[in-house]
Amino acid sequence: MQALPLSDEELAQLIARQQTIDAAYADDCWRWCCQQVITIDEAAEEGMAKRRSWPAHLDYVKELIQILKNERFVIIPKSRRMFITWTICAYLTWATRYVPDSANFILSETEQKAAFCIDKRCMHIEENLKHIEFRKEVKTLRTKTGLIGRMTYDNGSYLWGLASTGDALRAYTATKVFVDEIEFIEQAPALTRALVPLIEGGAQAIFASSSNGPTGIIAEYCRDVRF
Repeated sequence: MQALPLSDEELAQLIARQQTIDAAYADDCWRWCCQQVITIDEAAEEGMAKRRSWPAHLDYVKELIQILKNERFVIIPKSRRMFITWTICAYLTWATRYVPDSANFILSETEQKAAFCIDKRCMHIEENLKHIEFRKEVKTLRTKTGLIGRMTYDNGSYLWGLASTGDALRAYTATKVFVDEIEFIEQAPALTRALVPLIEGGAQAIFASSSNGPTGIIAEYCRDVRF
């Protein structure tokens, strides 16, 4: 069966509805995630689908999204199956695509690990939104190994993966910085000190890590608040 062409009026109505929904997504990260984002479960058992809809049933994921939207400094002790990195990457993708002229960064132990988050999380989200009409054009830069290490949207905002060093952000005025697995980063104390002026200047910092023993940046913060 061949689809009938839309009239000019019908096309205008369709475009207007799409713009209205997209404007709603710009104000509501959780709604955008639940209605549009597809994730990948690399650890899915053989025979199980790896592509998954957003886990809207997980209350702690919804709470984390709200915390990320409202708090400037967020520290998250995590375990490996808690969906934390996916949630933060989705939040950063949402913030980059909807907030003009923002400079958002993902830092990890190496450039390769940071680029993995950009390529296999953030870019995957953008390229696989459930409805193609809501996907946005993205310019990309790749690392030497071929992973996408930087995503730039038409609104002037970008999301960039870098290796974590004390001076990794020295030349940049960051809007948001996510440091993944910070407990495993050798230069974590120097990096934390370097982020303090950015946070004081209005940037958001997000630290997340699984445990690396009784010591570390997150471990020290947790002891301070008796967590």
